[in-house]
Amino acid sequence: MAAVSIGASTLLTNSQHKRQDSKIAQQDLWSRIIGDEELSPSSSPLLSKASKHLSSTEASKVTRYADAQRDRTLYHPKLVQPTTEQEKDHLAMLSERRIRADNREAKHQQELVDKLSKALMLGTNNTNTVELSQKGSEDFPSPTSTLCFPEPHHNHDTSTSHNSDYDMDTFIGTCGLVANELEKLKSTQQLSTESTVSDTAFGEMEPQSSSHSFVICSDTQLGIASQNLEWETELAYSRQAVQLINELNPRPRFVSMCGDLIDMEYTFEERRGYSANFKTKEECDRVQDQQNSDFQHVWSDLHPDIAIVCVCGNHDVGNRPTSASIKRFVDAFGDEYLAFWVNGTYNVVLNNVLFVDHSGEGARELFDTQLLWLEERLKYAHEHDAKMIFVHAHHPWFLYDENETSETLSGLSPLPLEWQNSTRPTANKSAGFPDAYFSTPKHYRRLALDLFKKYRVNSCFSGHFHQNVVSRTRWGMDMIITAPLSVVFESTGKPLQSEENCRGVRIINVDLKSSTSLQKDRFSGVSEHSNDNMCHQVRNGGTIKHYFKPL
Repeated sequence: MAAVSIGASTLLTNSQHKRQDSKIAQQDLWSRIIGDEELSPSSSPLLSKASKHLSSTEASKVTRYADAQRDRTLYHPKLVQPTTEQEKDHLAMLSERRIRADNREAKHQQELVDKLSKALMLGTNNTNTVELSQKGSEDFPSPTSTLCFPEPHHNHDTSTSHNSDYDMDTFIGTCGLVANELEKLKSTQQLSTESTVSDTAFGEMEPQSSSHSFVICSDTQLGIASQNLEWETELAYSRQAVQLINELNPRPRFVSMCGDLIDMEYTFEERRGYSANFKTKEECDRVQDQQNSDFQHVWSDLHPDIAIVCVCGNHDVGNRPTSASIKRFVDAFGDEYLAFWVNGTYNVVLNNVLFVDHSGEGARELFDTQLLWLEERLKYAHEHDAKMIFVHAHHPWFLYDENETSETLSGLSPLPLEWQNSTRPTANKSAGFPDAYFSTPKHYRRLALDLFKKYRVNSCFSGHFHQNVVSRTRWGMDMIITAPLSVVFESTGKPLQSEENCRGVRIINVDLKSSTSLQKDRFSGVSEHSNDNMCHQVRNGGTIKHYFKPL
């Protein structure tokens, strides 16, 4: 025990020295930033590596971020979005497809009636066949009810029926074969309906493949561990994540970065107890600009075939966002809410910081506008027969239960070790973040969830909680919260989870080919769970599986 205690003391001393050295070096950087002096890579050992990386990837910046997230959609050469004309043609094509499907269904139903009728005729003796033919067709199944089998003929004498040639076992077996054949016909119908479409006529609006994948990351939050004195620590985690994602096979179609890209936000200068290093809003803005730039250049090393979507979090636009703070994010990363197609699935990206607080200057109007846009986009996806609908945002709509409130959430996430070992004024082992801080207020949550239920959203992805939690609504929508690429929290109120709680990324595998084997509506509650992933039925019969991959 003594050896352990001495080791811990030594580590703490080294950590304090390292932090002090970092603070001294960073103070020189702040003086240059505040004084508008030009920074050179050698002026700060903390940012020299990041600065060299910055200049080497400048050219690739134009293909991402603000140049890609615009016009309320996502531009990427590997994710071709439909034009307005293609959208109109797609609706016309869907109408024709439904008519063909209805005609096939009517034809197949009639075929089943004919097969059952023939099976009944062959299952009786010659005398009964004559009697049935004389009686007419009223005893045979109607075209509108293939499940209403005719009762045995009433003229049969029950005392002698067991001596007849009528073999009920054979008849039931025949009916089973007919039913199996009908299921095969339905499967063929569904496949043939899908295959009548030109795969490339509508870009990503129509499935190009039976499966694809994408990646969820969250809370890179550059600067969080040191109170924004340095952020090379978090940049290192991001570099690991980029390398991990680039090595995935098959290659994911896109990465969704679910908010809090950086830690510095404009209200820090008002919070003297949090940090005395930043005394003006201008200082905060300059630090935020540098963090945004460093984030962009590290994540520009993603393989060029992989798109990236940057979602705004409360540290990106402020806990009390304003039109000005949102504009700063838009200038750096592009539209704060947008939607795009990927392989027949529809992805909606929201600024749901506004669902938590829209009391800032100009925020209420932005909230109302986004809410109207959200319903219009969900309706659009429904009309265009999206195979699945996903929503990406920063704040979880709920942590554990869709009806939770601040009164029912009793858990606490203690301050992480990075802060307990610092000189942070609030750093003490009894302090922490209550679970209620991370959940969206119920009134505004319901505005979103009611729309999600109406238009059958399959899954919502978020961060903010700094830990892995997977929950589900009573009507079948998953709320998937992903652990960060920075400081990790651990709530005392969290139910037992099957995933490791650490830094990492979440891989989402989408399977559309299973649509012919799963017949029930996904919202009937049918689902499968395992220790390392989740599989659930979706609106048109496909599945998603997801798993968390630690760094």
